[in-house]
Amino acid sequence: MRISGITIPNKRVVFALTALYGIGPSRSASILTAAKIDLQKKADELTADEENAIRKLIEGRTIEGEL
Repeated sequence: MRISGITIPNKRVVFALTALYGIGPSRSASILTAAKIDLQKKADELTADEENAIRKLIEGRTIEGEL
């Protein structure tokens, strides 16, 4: 899975999203809660709809090069 040009590692999603500069564990958890995704899922277990929901929520935040 890639978000904003960054490959998300195959870890639990709550920690994998911290690979994006500007997203820490608490922001990652809030994104996943808003997308109604289990925090214990691994990145490769996400469906395409779940990935798109995460991308949509992250696009609304200031991350990576925008910081």
